[in-house]
Amino acid sequence: MRRALITTYLEAGLVDGLRLEFPEVEFNYPLSLVPLPQYPGDHRLPRAASPAAQQAWASLLKDAEILFDFGPLELHRELARLPGLRWIQATSAGVGQFVHRVGLDGPGAPLVTTARGVHGRALAEFVLMSLIALNRDLPGTMANQARRRWVRGSGRLVEGQTALIVGMGSIGAEVALLLRALGARTVGVVRALDGRSASTQGVDELYAYTDLDTLLARADVLVLSCPHTSETDRLIDQRRLAMLPPTAVLINVARGQVVDEPALVRALADSRLGGAALDVAATEPLPGDSPLWALPNVIISPHSASTVEGENAAIVDIFRSNLKAYLAGDQLVNVFQPGRLY
Repeated sequence: MRRALITTYLEAGLVDGLRLEFPEVEFNYPLSLVPLPQYPGDHRLPRAASPAAQQAWASLLKDAEILFDFGPLELHRELARLPGLRWIQATSAGVGQFVHRVGLDGPGAPLVTTARGVHGRALAEFVLMSLIALNRDLPGTMANQARRRWVRGSGRLVEGQTALIVGMGSIGAEVALLLRALGARTVGVVRALDGRSASTQGVDELYAYTDLDTLLARADVLVLSCPHTSETDRLIDQRRLAMLPPTAVLINVARGQVVDEPALVRALADSRLGGAALDVAATEPLPGDSPLWALPNVIISPHSASTVEGENAAIVDIFRSNLKAYLAGDQLVNVFQPGRLY
């Protein structure tokens, strides 16, 4: 019998459904070792801090052929060396740096599949919410409300703005869909065109990363939805921030390392950028002494923009489809590509 180990919290009905659908697979779900969620879709890594917990996890991992998520933090570097482990289904799309860090991208390592596609709409709605909030100065409005001040002002419409979207995977595609519906002009930026066109990507214009410098001056909003790779590390640095119009808004739902954070702080503090909405930070949690907390034109989200009710069911749907393919010897979807780190 094939053995699958579920290492993150799932609702009981989802696990029962897997057991009914795949009787040929033994699903181990050590709920006493898995942290209970603090919110729907909470996939905190379990810990194996005590010797007893570490021994229990080591025994479960040794017998597993399939993992649902990566298991306890303390044993991640052991995963690539487990002879019986063949496949890991992640609960996130952006696992590239983690996979590289723990050696799961080397020869003979288990196959890793991601949750690509699950979080696109949630992140796109966060982008839309943030853009409207910054266009209408919602932070300032809330501050005035707290002070009981009646201060009138004016805002900007999304309609007619140009949105520069860096990264046109499932997230970028959803962002473009929502912004186009409100009348924005969408300009997509991808690693390489590779035969893709604006129409196939659902944007008004499409360019490669090499064209980024020529596009920034047009951006009313810069949306970062790309993976964090060596190519995108500090992609938006001081030089490129200076190319943006001073009224532009930056929204980052990629990774904090895609932006030069100190340069971003300076640009915002000096009013050389209209505002920013950040679901990610270079260091997480964002340190308490970061100037970003106090800037009036910044929205801070604690890396939660992708998490919504129903997330677990959507991830299990990907796992279910992949498990059928795996058992049949067919091609899986969302296979992690080590060379690209996504």
